[in-house]
Amino acid sequence: MAEIEAVAVFDLTGPVAHFRKYYTNSSSLTYGFPPRTVLMGIIAAILGMERDSYYGTLDRGRYGVAVKVPGRRLMQTVNYTRTKKEDLGVIRRCGLVPGTQIPLELLLPEVAHPRLRFRVFFSHPDRELLTETTRRLRERRSHYPLYLGLTECPAMFEFHGLFEPGEYRRLPRGQQVTLTSVLNTALLQKLVLNGNTPSRIFRERAPHSFGEGRTLRPPATLIYTEGEPLASRLRTDAYHFKFGGAEADTVVFMEE
Repeated sequence: MAEIEAVAVFDLTGPVAHFRKYYTNSSSLTYGFPPRTVLMGIIAAILGMERDSYYGTLDRGRYGVAVKVPGRRLMQTVNYTRTKKEDLGVIRRCGLVPGTQIPLELLLPEVAHPRLRFRVFFSHPDRELLTETTRRLRERRSHYPLYLGLTECPAMFEFHGLFEPGEYRRLPRGQQVTLTSVLNTALLQKLVLNGNTPSRIFRERAPHSFGEGRTLRPPATLIYTEGEPLASRLRTDAYHFKFGGAEADTVVFMEE
């Protein structure tokens, strides 16, 4: 994997989210963060890339995400209407077709916070693509509307800037770092568990990339906290970003 160069940083926010776990069937459960495939879709929506047209291009990018607001889960039952080909005529005539009730898990912010917030770090070897993404973020002009997993979960974004080399600090592999981002366990050398251990560490198995025909490639195992730092030693470099005031993030990108 090539060295990280410029990195675009922005926050995704919204009142509710649902990032469906790929292995759930009768119930739709949610991840606590947008997986890498969702982040690819977000960048594609910003740039106006059509569905199924961007997998090869955007899979070359580097993606990191930090959960900035703790989440809570709420299970609701929703009614899905069957839309098979033989049902479309009935639907057009405003007739009734069979429906199915499915439990749907929604991700909401903790009571003290009005909105969910995920900080996204995006880099790409195609500088023209990265520049266009940055321009649209800066102008607050996404080609397609953004949402947090479902169209019923609209999202907004807040741009923090394009960080060039020298505007962030690279932390070499092997040294202890205090991460704020989601971590691919394939990049983990050792967790440093001491008196500053987070109250909760979550472990998820999530989609990582798509192949031809939207086939799902092998998923990745990831660990994360909800706003608490995670001390660890890594098999790859980490990156430290400073924002306004005392705010900072130490992140690792999801790619091996």
